[in-house]
Amino acid sequence: MLIVSHDRDFLDRTVTITLGLDGSGKVDIVAGGYADWEKQRTKRIAPVKPAKPAAEAAPIAPPPPPKKAKLSYKDQRDYDLLPGRIEELLAQIARDESALADPALYTKDPAKFAALTKAIDAARAEKDAAEERWLELAEQVEG
Repeated sequence: MLIVSHDRDFLDRTVTITLGLDGSGKVDIVAGGYADWEKQRTKRIAPVKPAKPAAEAAPIAPPPPPKKAKLSYKDQRDYDLLPGRIEELLAQIARDESALADPALYTKDPAKFAALTKAIDAARAEKDAAEERWLELAEQVEG
């Protein structure tokens, strides 16, 4: 019987042989459960001791902090105005969806139903694009 599980405790209590996959492309076959495989794996991956003692090693300087890029006028304007535009689009989507919630709308006015559906799709696409643009600008601002 082959059992595949992420529940390590269950595997330790149930299995007698473990086939361990560690991502290197090799399969380790170990008698016992997950804990036994983990012990064998940690022995095999034991850290290599450095050739120089730690006292002789040169201190490594931390990398300099990245410089924050200044936004262009257009980018800064987009960064400032997009949150408001996103809120407007969300309100428009909610308003149009509430109009679509009328069960008799399609039978009374199919053209209005189609127009509302199209408007909702367009507003969602514009909202998604605005959110994506704002996130890109926010990443630039944060560095």
